[in-house]
Amino acid sequence: MPSRLACIGILLFWAIATVGLITRDVLPDLLIGPPPDLRSISSADSADGPTRWAIMVADDSSMQSIRSVGQAVTESKRLENGWLRLTSKVWFDSGDLLRGTPFASKEEIRIDVDNTCDIDTSGNLKSFRAVVRAERDPVPLLTLDGEFKNRAIEMKASGPIPLLNFTKSIPYEPRTMIQNALSPIDRIPGLAVGQRWEARVVSPLTGKIDVVKAVVTKKSEIYWDKSMVNTFEVVQKIPPTISARSWVRTSDGLVLRQELPFPVVKLIIERLPTDPAPAR
Repeated sequence: MPSRLACIGILLFWAIATVGLITRDVLPDLLIGPPPDLRSISSADSADGPTRWAIMVADDSSMQSIRSVGQAVTESKRLENGWLRLTSKVWFDSGDLLRGTPFASKEEIRIDVDNTCDIDTSGNLKSFRAVVRAERDPVPLLTLDGEFKNRAIEMKASGPIPLLNFTKSIPYEPRTMIQNALSPIDRIPGLAVGQRWEARVVSPLTGKIDVVKAVVTKKSEIYWDKSMVNTFEVVQKIPPTISARSWVRTSDGLVLRQELPFPVVKLIIERLPTDPAPAR
């Protein structure tokens, strides 16, 4: 079993590498058109069952060499009180993730992340919870809880390392979204070319809040599910120099692919069009 410090180091790396996933999750007003928010996202939910995502790393800039390092499974369920519950289960192999980088290690540690988010009938976030564990270790590396109180989200992080323990209050405007970085979003409805917005990106490990500029730059075609698909391309600028991209199907707002380039690896999160064998 690898040391807890090694697991914490991997967790920190992963959180930094995936912060781009939440560049659209805490949204103020758009400069053009209505903003995607929790109400529009939850209303667009199709309740078609679980969605599986491949988590991959590109070893070269040409994207010719891509390898799988993990998987995510997301699902939404309508509760008896009318609320919507969004859940996700994410796993990745740390050895595969960091292979070929200065941080590479012979240790192969599977990291599991469970996320839950509850949205009320008016489209407001009520609570969320994320639990991060190393495989075969019953003690979580990190537990993150958030609850709506007094027009703010009270966020509490707890873990075995003092650095990972903090309480943070985040101002919350109606229907805006706070999404854990380790949970892909299923749909972003209502997009149009030229939409621009500023998003506040919250790091759940440090409590730091960055302002990110996002824009729907163009329509483009990508190859997905054995055919070319029309998509909106969304670019997010993350300080100081990082850019992330998402491809959203024009017909229904379905998120098909997310690309997160970073100094040591380039992550690709892609929706799986068919139901493969269950994640290990």
